[in-house]
Amino acid sequence: MKTTTSPQRRIVTRPEAIARIRGRLKSYCDEGHCACAAAAHLGVLCSGFRKFSDEQLRTRFDWIARSRPDASREELERLISLYHVGRQQVRGADLCCDVETREHCACEGWNMFDNAALEKAYEELTGCPITIA
Repeated sequence: MKTTTSPQRRIVTRPEAIARIRGRLKSYCDEGHCACAAAAHLGVLCSGFRKFSDEQLRTRFDWIARSRPDASREELERLISLYHVGRQQVRGADLCCDVETREHCACEGWNMFDNAALEKAYEELTGCPITIA
């Protein structure tokens, strides 16, 4: 049985979808804010830092939190963003999601998302529905 999609849904490959999502997400990032901060702010993809409780954030980034035991969550998120941005620069990557896909320090990067999640994020960020094939 052949599945059809509505005419307004564009069919794209997974790499094409990720590239477009990357471009949109990157527009919300700067030298002090990584994709985790942008995803948290926008409520897209994994929801970035928002997906972690304070305790989970401190545990996941123990090497940062340990040196600043009294740091607020806001301060920890700022430091973690700087860490991610630094890793991006060293690796020549556009986003920390790209680095995490290979290194798995904080998460699984793009590998965390199945096609349905990427389709949803694509539409949330671009306003255009797609089907990944």
